[in-house]
Amino acid sequence: MIAPAPLTRAALRRLHAQDVIIRHTSMAGASMAIPVPLLDMAAALSIQVRMAKKLCALYGAEFNRNAARDVITGILGGLSPGSLSATALRYLSFASYFAGTLPSAGLSAAYTYVLGELLLGRLVANGRIDLPSPSENGDPQSSASPELAEAHA
Repeated sequence: MIAPAPLTRAALRRLHAQDVIIRHTSMAGASMAIPVPLLDMAAALSIQVRMAKKLCALYGAEFNRNAARDVITGILGGLSPGSLSATALRYLSFASYFAGTLPSAGLSAAYTYVLGELLLGRLVANGRIDLPSPSENGDPQSSASPELAEAHA
């Protein structure tokens, strides 16, 4: 019989992070049972920010509330955090009022899970939850002069 390979520190940290994600996914889904439109989404948003904070603490990364908010609301909107995402959050909240809590709870839980996995991927790859700027990535086009950038365009 072959003994199982021991878990590495990184694997244990990832297991703990996935546990954090699952717990917060459940809480975000349950928050949709709040019968007041927009209050349910505020509760889910605060749960998602708390999840981001716990994941940052687990990976020793600096937690930046503004970066977390931009990531959380920006993913849903796909554009700037204030434009489409606020409208989508409002419609999702009012949809729970008319369609019932079960579909909205499922959507909120699914969104929180995907968000947690995305944040975990960013923490593992970059050591932080916001994306590095092109100049931090060492992108030669971003550090080149404007004339060279125009020539490549």
